Order: sequence, then C-alpha cells, then structure tokens
Amino acid sequence: MSMGFLNTKYKRGPFLLMVWLTGLALVSSCGYYSFKGALPSHLKTVAVPLFYSQAQEPEVAEELTNAVIDKFIADNTLKVTDEDQADMIITGTILPIPPPKPAIVKSGEQVAEMLIKVTAKVKCEDVRLNKVRFNSSFSQEISLDATAGLEERQQAIKEALDIIAEDIVNTTLSGW
Repeated sequence: MSMGFLNTKYKRGPFLLMVWLTGLALVSSCGYYSFKGALPSHLKTVAVPLFYSQAQEPEVAEELTNAVIDKFIADNTLKVTDEDQADMIITGTILPIPPPKPAIVKSGEQVAEMLIKVTAKVKCEDVRLNKVRFNSSFSQEISLDATAGLEERQQAIKEALDIIAEDIVNTTLSGW
C-alpha cells in the first residue's frame, strides 16, 4: 500500500470541508434583506399626499405619488394611511423636466441617444416627534433614442419616476 495515497486522501478532507464552508457562507449571505429594523418603533404608518409638479407633463405628479404608495404597500413595513392618522408624511415637488440632452454622439457629430432627467424634491416628516427625517432631491436620468417621439419620452419619464419612487421608499425605511 502506497503512503502517498493516504496522504492525498487525508489532505483532501480539510480542503473539501473548506470549500463546503465557503459555499455555505456565500449562500447564507445572499439571503433576504429588510429595512424593518431601521425605523424607530413609533413609526408604523405613512401618508403620501399628491406630489406637486412644476413639470409641464400633467400626469407626473399622480404617477410618482401612486408609485411611492404602491412601493410602500408592497414593502409592507409601514401602513399607508391618511395624513391625519399618519406617523410620517412624505411630500414633494417634481421639478421642471428639461429637454433631453445628447448622451451619445456618433461619427459626424450625429446624436444617437438622448438623456432625460427627472428630479423630485422630497421631504419626510415624523409627525409624532415633529421632526424632519430627510429633505432631499432624488434624480434619475434615462436614455432614449435620439429619434424617440412623445410616447417614448413619456415612457422614459415614467421609468425615471418609478426608480425615484423606489429610492424614496428605501431612504424612508432605512433612515439614511
């Protein structure tokens, strides 16, 4: 019987154990993450009145308001309620949406893609403690084809509003 075989067999055991433990650590670290523990215990409800809009697009205020409400409902950390019953109130203004700016220029200085930028100023107030939790601007730029029409522009704005809504909810729940 060869002693080299025994040495290989016994050296392989710790190596396989190390591989298994590393795999277990990686899998367990990719688990579910929640902001539920980040909020003070007295904050259980939130109100999101209609956002004010300085933009020319009439639908953006309602779209952002509904997106924020939907994301709070989906998260289920805070109950969405009326302002008079809320522990927190989120208010905001959508700033004017400027014309798209060139993003990618092809040879011959021909514009291939444009960027459209949407910005909302948002305030989150803790009504119970009469304290502002945050007062921040949230911006998102979305690219669209340079030949895009009105429908594509509106879709890009809606996509930006959805990302902004997600950022608002995450900021509210994380307390950052």
